[in-house]
Amino acid sequence: MKKQPISAETRTAILEAAWSLMAARQRLDIGQADIAAAAGVSRQTVFMAFGNRAGLLTEMARNMDARSDHVARLGAISHAASVDPADFLRYLEIWLDYLPRIYPVGILLDAAALTDGEAAQAWDDRMKGALLAGMKRVLAHLARGGHLAAGLKPGPAAELVWSLVHPAMWRLLVVECGWTPAAFRRSRLAIIRATVLKGGTGSGYPLSV
Repeated sequence: MKKQPISAETRTAILEAAWSLMAARQRLDIGQADIAAAAGVSRQTVFMAFGNRAGLLTEMARNMDARSDHVARLGAISHAASVDPADFLRYLEIWLDYLPRIYPVGILLDAAALTDGEAAQAWDDRMKGALLAGMKRVLAHLARGGHLAAGLKPGPAAELVWSLVHPAMWRLLVVECGWTPAAFRRSRLAIIRATVLKGGTGSGYPLSV
C-alpha cells in the first residue's frame, strides 16, 4: 500500500509519540498500535502515513532534527562557500550540544543497525548521509586552505572526527565510564584540535573527568 498524505499536525503527533515511546522503553520495536494510541490516531493512519517501519524510523529522526535549529546551523556551515578552522570548531560545538538530545533513540538505532536493515536505513540517513557528509565537506574546505595536519586527507580526517563524536563514544565515556557531558565535550575538542588541525597541540587535554 502506498503512503497516503496526512495533516502536518497528525504527522508530527505520530513521530513525537514514536520517539517518546522508544526513548522511554529503550527499545525500537514499539508496535504501530502503541504508537497510534499515544498519538491519538488509528493504526491504519500510522501505516498509511509512513508505509513501513523504515519510513517511520527515518522520518522520526528527521522530525527530531527539525525541532531544533542545530541541524540547520550545521548545514549552514557545511554548505558555506568557504570554511576556516573556527567554523569547523563551531560545527563540532553545535553537534556536541545536540548529541545529548538525540542520544536516547539514536543509540538504539546505532545498536540495532548491525542486524536490522530498517534501523540501519534510518541511522545511515542521519549519521552518514547528514553528519558525516557534512564533516567531509567542511574538512575538504580546510584541506584546500592548508589547515589540516600534515598527511591528513579530508575523507579519513572526517571519519576520525566522526568516530570521536559518535553517540557510541558518548555511551562509552558518559554512560558507562561516568564522564560529565562537559568533560566529554572538552576532550573531543582538544583531541580533534591536536590531531586534525595544522599546528594543533594536545596541551590542555582534560585527563580529569
